[in-house]
Amino acid sequence: MPRVVVNENFKMFHGHQPLTLEAGQVIEGSLAELLARTARKRVTVLEDEQPDTGGSSGGDQDPPTGDHGPADDDLDIDASVADVLAWVGDDRERAVAALDLEEAKDNPRSTLVKQLAKIADA
Repeated sequence: MPRVVVNENFKMFHGHQPLTLEAGQVIEGSLAELLARTARKRVTVLEDEQPDTGGSSGGDQDPPTGDHGPADDDLDIDASVADVLAWVGDDRERAVAALDLEEAKDNPRSTLVKQLAKIADA
């Protein structure tokens, strides 16, 4: 189960619900997974021991695979609108994640919010 520790106080939306995260707070589950992928500067991923699944012996484990590469995992929500939209592409999940982070900012960019909302609601 993914776990992260929040590095700084911040607010965000998750599932269109406002959340207030506080420094030192440990988050688990799907929210931790989202934060680990999209807010790496604001959280620290905790490296837990992986349970033995009867696979290979020793410490050699293949990295987890997903439908995106490591370079795609880092969203800089303060990047240009074009860069954020390029990171999102047409991925609804990424649009929701970026929208949550943008709306949590003190001054969210309305043009970006509108474009992300279109993709998220598609």
